[in-house]
Amino acid sequence: MAEKKTGETPKDVAETVRESTQIITKCIMAAQGRNLKFVQTTFTDAMEGMCSHAEANRALRQELEQQQAAWLKLVPGMETSMSMLRAPLSSDEKALEAAEKSTQQGLETFEKALKDFEQAAPKPPSSEHSRRASH
Repeated sequence: MAEKKTGETPKDVAETVRESTQIITKCIMAAQGRNLKFVQTTFTDAMEGMCSHAEANRALRQELEQQQAAWLKLVPGMETSMSMLRAPLSSDEKALEAAEKSTQQGLETFEKALKDFEQAAPKPPSSEHSRRASH
């Protein structure tokens, strides 16, 4: 039988495959880490935006209440009109507070899942340890 000799032993081939697998595993884990950071940043940014919007609504509502007080001094019958203006802002604020709470809970759940994932993710074996074990 004619055998083609490449100069590589099965041990060399196995070592090359092992090193390639380690590199691929590290790349995949790095990509997963970047993806998780992106999602976490997106959640945080969305939550900050919602908080900012809720704060702006609170400020607007306070301003309307001050204006209402001034109008009531001038025209006592304006209370009904001002109540109608205040109602949508109040319901918006309640909806934003509910969304903020829900987003916070989602972020906490995501952070816990991230920790669980990081703990459960297989760690690639270190190359020094593998080399010592193979000798």
